[in-house]
Amino acid sequence: MPSLEVNIPTRRASLVTPHFPTSHGLDSHKSHSDRADREKALERNIDNVVFGDVMFKSWYPSWYPKEIIGEKALTGDGKGIVVQTLYVCKRCFAYSKTAEEWIRHSKICRKDVPGRRVYVHGAGQAVWSVWEVDGGVDTLFCQNLSLFAKLFLDNKSVFFDVSGFNYFLLVHTSPTTNEQQIVGFFSKEKMSWDNNNLACILVFPPWQRKNLGSILMGVSYEISRREEILGGPEKPISDLGKKGYKRYWGAEVARWLLEAKETDKKRESGFTTVEQISKETWILGEDCLTVLRDMGVVEKAGQGKEGEERVKIDKAKVRKWIEQQKLSLERVVDPDGFLEGYGYKRGTDDEAED
Repeated sequence: MPSLEVNIPTRRASLVTPHFPTSHGLDSHKSHSDRADREKALERNIDNVVFGDVMFKSWYPSWYPKEIIGEKALTGDGKGIVVQTLYVCKRCFAYSKTAEEWIRHSKICRKDVPGRRVYVHGAGQAVWSVWEVDGGVDTLFCQNLSLFAKLFLDNKSVFFDVSGFNYFLLVHTSPTTNEQQIVGFFSKEKMSWDNNNLACILVFPPWQRKNLGSILMGVSYEISRREEILGGPEKPISDLGKKGYKRYWGAEVARWLLEAKETDKKRESGFTTVEQISKETWILGEDCLTVLRDMGVVEKAGQGKEGEERVKIDKAKVRKWIEQQKLSLERVVDPDGFLEGYGYKRGTDDEAED
């Protein structure tokens, strides 16, 4: 039976942050060498990608097996484009260099999205949803997804041990045909020692600039809230990712600042702390501070009773900033859209009853 599945060594496929050598403390010759190594690491090896019924350019290299990119590319001897067009299955991310093999595979490939649906976005028809896939269960799917994603991520390396990650797929379901299309995802370590709520995030190029990344960000933070773990995305974040996160953080922080309640004395007086903002929004204090600085709405207000640094927020400036950035203050993610009970910590009593 025709198939695009390639046997990939399990020792090498998740997306992780690579550690490139820095120029600090090195002589100029070595610094130049490091820069050259990094530039070579970012040199594309695949030109075009056909994904379903759309074709678009890759942005960065991805280390597909030698059957695809050749032996020289894997050893570093190759240079530049080695594959003009890579055909990728829009359902399982299997890949081929020939259209014929890709078409044969498409006719027999599974029609359903793997994993389980954990979130439905918006009321009415479930046009957008998020599905959780266990890297230890749907291993080949997650490996192929990681290889595909690397074509559009510059600050991640590919390793093929996906068992320690869960993958959250953003899926569009056609209201007329019910056909499902995966348009992006984020990955999350099952056990993160740094409390990262997200390892990498990507909306595929044809679906970018539609504010879909905010859905994935919102889901990751809502899961953090349910797990009672204050965290954020793994850093460093790509330049494109920074733009998206700053918009998400900005909208979340601004909404909390503007939604004053009469019973909240701190917010009545206009004084608060970065720690309080972080606690209420589940966004790391350093990320809250980054956004507040970008807003330009903060004035120092001395210290509180317990010695914490306080700041005064000009709400008029917050509203003006929101208007200038063309942000919405509506909640991105509806907690009621999640699978019942999903993500919440279970107490020992509940576990005993099970």
